[in-house]
Amino acid sequence: MLNEFLSHVRELVSKNITKVIEETNPIEKAMNYSASSESKMVRAALIYASADNNNQLNPLSKLALATAIELIHTYSLIHDDLPSMDDDDYRRGKEANHIKFGEANAILAGDALQALAYQIIADDSHLYPEMKVEAISLLSSACGKNGMVYGQYLDIKNETTGTKKDEIEYIHSLKTGKLIECAVALGQIGNDENKYIDKYQSFGKKIGLAFQITDDILEVTSDKKTLGKNINSDEKNNKATYVNIVGLNEAIKKSENLTEAAINEISDDNISGTNMLIELAKYITNRET
Repeated sequence: MLNEFLSHVRELVSKNITKVIEETNPIEKAMNYSASSESKMVRAALIYASADNNNQLNPLSKLALATAIELIHTYSLIHDDLPSMDDDDYRRGKEANHIKFGEANAILAGDALQALAYQIIADDSHLYPEMKVEAISLLSSACGKNGMVYGQYLDIKNETTGTKKDEIEYIHSLKTGKLIECAVALGQIGNDENKYIDKYQSFGKKIGLAFQITDDILEVTSDKKTLGKNINSDEKNNKATYVNIVGLNEAIKKSENLTEAAINEISDDNISGTNMLIELAKYITNRET
């Protein structure tokens, strides 16, 4: 059931990405190279799953929001791989964008993907103006100076020596968690009938942190071919990870506990349409890529 759901979401969003990004110039080619690469699209799937009980969202609006968040995620990966950031040359099973198109074009492609994400939301004729404002506010807040970008800054600045568990959790919650939390919230925009939005928010925070802790785990338990990216980046850059601070077993336990707590948040007989959110939460912790 989950595999079919994920496959369906990937197909819808992938087709839409090729629709909104043509290849009329070199920057579009660089954008499309990364945005159309095979990926998990967990964030897009979370929007669809969260919106299962939201009758205010048109199917085309779900697609617009899902596409937008995947473009934002792709832009962040392009910039994250740059020599001045994590200096990685491999992403999603192929050469990183700056290796293929050059550093300047990779930066510009990331910039353009970010702008396009907001344009897609603004141009969606099925969203009421106030829903557009809410969506853009949620996304920009998750990505900006107090969200993903600040998390990336702290991630670059951070070194293993002296880093504490609560500090690495804070970094992870910003760099990775904020966008995942945002995906859950985007699925609920305009849903005035949802009296449990605080539970959705708590759910999103918990699985966002669990996602990055699982990434840290996979860096030491998986391989480059399986993950589709370098597995020695953190070690090379002397960065702190959840695993090298608390150990592998404790990291696994933390991810599992976060997922269990997240599921408990929305496992309420009064909250409908959460089955796929629960399945995605389990997937986030148990995934192999």
